[in-house]
Amino acid sequence: MPQHLSQPSLRVCSAIKGAEHAEDAMLDMPGGTLALMALIHRARRDAASADPAALRTTAGHLLRQLGDGTLANADRQELDRIYDEAFPLTDPTDAADVLDAPWPTTARLGALEKLLDERSFPDRRLDPLAEAALEAGDLRLLRAIARTPLGVVCDDSWPPLLDALQAAGELDDELVTRVAADEDFVRALVNPAKPVVHAATGDRFRPAWDDHVWRMLHAPDPDWDRVQIRPRPRGLRFVRWALDFTGNWRVARHIGAAELTPAERAELVEWLRDAPAERREQAFTLRLGAGDAQVLLPLLGLAGGERLLRLIQAGQAVNRVLRLDRAAILAAAAALGDAAAARLLKLAPNDVVAAALGLRRGPIMTRVAKDSPVGITAYGMLPLADGETALDRWVALRDVHRRGMALSAGERRRQHEAAVNVALEHLAQVGGYPHAAALDAAGQAHAPTPVPPPLVTGGYTTVTGFDGGEPALVATKGSRVLKTLPKAVRDDKALAPLREQHELLRGHTARLRTMLHRLVTTGTPLPPAELARLRATQAGAALLPLLVWQDGEGRFGLLDEVDTSGPVTAAHPAELAAAGVLGTWQAEAARRRLCQPTSQLFREWYAPTPDEAAGQATRFTGRAIDGGAAGRQLVARGWTLLDGAPPQAIRCFGAYTAVLDGVTTGCWSAGEVGFARLGFRDGGTAVPAREVPARVFSEAVRDLDQAALAGRRSAGDYATGLARARADLMTAVFGDRIDRVTRHGDTVVVDGTRAGYRVHLGTGEVIVGTGRQLRDLPYSFGENLHRSLFRTVDTPDYPTLRVLTRIMLLAEDEKITDEWTLEKLGLMVRTPNVCSACGGIH
Repeated sequence: MPQHLSQPSLRVCSAIKGAEHAEDAMLDMPGGTLALMALIHRARRDAASADPAALRTTAGHLLRQLGDGTLANADRQELDRIYDEAFPLTDPTDAADVLDAPWPTTARLGALEKLLDERSFPDRRLDPLAEAALEAGDLRLLRAIARTPLGVVCDDSWPPLLDALQAAGELDDELVTRVAADEDFVRALVNPAKPVVHAATGDRFRPAWDDHVWRMLHAPDPDWDRVQIRPRPRGLRFVRWALDFTGNWRVARHIGAAELTPAERAELVEWLRDAPAERREQAFTLRLGAGDAQVLLPLLGLAGGERLLRLIQAGQAVNRVLRLDRAAILAAAAALGDAAAARLLKLAPNDVVAAALGLRRGPIMTRVAKDSPVGITAYGMLPLADGETALDRWVALRDVHRRGMALSAGERRRQHEAAVNVALEHLAQVGGYPHAAALDAAGQAHAPTPVPPPLVTGGYTTVTGFDGGEPALVATKGSRVLKTLPKAVRDDKALAPLREQHELLRGHTARLRTMLHRLVTTGTPLPPAELARLRATQAGAALLPLLVWQDGEGRFGLLDEVDTSGPVTAAHPAELAAAGVLGTWQAEAARRRLCQPTSQLFREWYAPTPDEAAGQATRFTGRAIDGGAAGRQLVARGWTLLDGAPPQAIRCFGAYTAVLDGVTTGCWSAGEVGFARLGFRDGGTAVPAREVPARVFSEAVRDLDQAALAGRRSAGDYATGLARARADLMTAVFGDRIDRVTRHGDTVVVDGTRAGYRVHLGTGEVIVGTGRQLRDLPYSFGENLHRSLFRTVDTPDYPTLRVLTRIMLLAEDEKITDEWTLEKLGLMVRTPNVCSACGGIH
């Protein structure tokens, strides 16, 4: 509640002057009148001593004491006089001079009103001044904005402001302490999952966050829910605290996974060397969440288990129903030894890895009976039992799929379906099939799924078919194909067999898409016999003609346009670009509105830069990323991570091997990682990038780009190939019809009717005019696909479609009527409230 305070009485003032410590005692009174009176007296004393530094400190105490309260007129006038005399305003037109004062005097607020626009002054928002200072690189004004009590800066303006000060070496401890007082804001600054500032800026605030978490842990009555808020703290003291903590195990797991420096990690190993086995295992369990538990394996007698542990953790961290490589699991377990591998799995359980080793068959089958997604995924990886064939288990998994159809629509049903698809991928590995689609074809020949006859209801005929590349229940009336199923058909109980067939077909289609994705990325030739088997299936007949292929003569075309009497290869955009026909095919896809089963024509692709062609992958050099997120991405994409000096990551692409030399301050799974050099080998011989097949180079760099994006530590990081892919789609769809949109590198400039805009194709960030202020647009803006766009793949890239839709809507900004969007763009003028009593703006 506002406090209207009067001038302090002579008796109280005399008491204050007569007792030096009484003033400090009164300052401890929260919100008290005496505390405010003591501060006003302190300001008088500081002014009499001509001590500007003390006056600044006192002003800070005064502002905190007032909070949302107000001062009596006499007190306000006296403080205005004191601070105007101590900090005279020399140039009312100089924003930095106006803001450079510790107390918001009436004179300075009047000068500030003339500097701000009518939308900003009612709330004294300094964002326009901050934007102008960032644009001009005016550090003096930025420092004044960051420290002034005359106005406020919105949360969106603080990150670029702090980044600019940090880059110039002007982010001092005083400002860090001031900003760190806001717990929620400092948490956003240091959160690696969604960085809002550059890494160096966030690191300046990490000690403040760590100290805040430490204080919460030692509070008399800790709020354990708040303690577990991410990001995790940093420092060995937290790990030791968690090892001694006997309360909530979730709290111990969260705090025990605190980030450690290499020195702290080495100290932890030495500290545990003589500890009891139980304590070492406890520390290992806690460090699983941090991603560096492998450094403790030698203490557990499990040296050499790093590769197996990474496979265990990749399946846990990236996706609970992730496809794992059975051969890699068996090789890693063989290097460790069967007994040690079983012991490691007890410390870090993973049913899929255990299944590959033939362990936990009973518990896994129990979980399958309960329709557990993890159990189903592991079931596909189990070795075949005596007398069991891969086709027998294929039939069993088809029955599991049917059970899942009875689940209510929602996340559980989607997880169940995804688990069946991955289980069949695993079963293909167990049974020696090249992929799950080949297993499906063999399974259908072994035990065909009965095809229900067409359903005829009330003049409608309904069958299972395809709508483009998507399985669908298709209803016709006469020769007319209906867009949706009529109510009479939906209500007919005889539709159930067709629904079941539709669900099974969706599974076959998903697995065929996975196979086609691998064909595009690896370039594996498809022999005529296998092509014929796939085309004979309903899914294959629908999906295979939607891709661009290359035949043995080197011709590119759709399936009916190439020679299929010999092997054919799914084309890769890097190869189409090298042949000079990628743009032509992209335009053709746009003309036909071709919705492909996997990303091909508009897939991100990469070609060597001149430096990379000479053997140095420089696009990642000097870029620090979070090693934990990057390492999980690389393992999931088939890379093998090797700790060493330097650490390496290796992936085989047929006859070629990509070798990444890393620079890391910790382990691949924890700490910062930098990409130093990407090299390629043909067998055992090193080859320059210019001699590597375009597809191999592109996919290797794409893997690293995606891993770097997952481990980004700075605001604005993005996958470098994404911007070009989006620009290609925009060009193919709109061609020369976009007279208001111009591309400049990874940014497009949109010349709207109301304003000009800059949209970053990689991040989707929008800036209005020539400023630097990012606009936090409503999520719904661009959610509905623009009428000129189309889905390029069956599983659409919604962020890309949203970015391109936003570009087109901004080009037609005269049609935007949503007030929230207009306000976010800064295009909606707010009428200030004029007080009828005093004529002032409130």
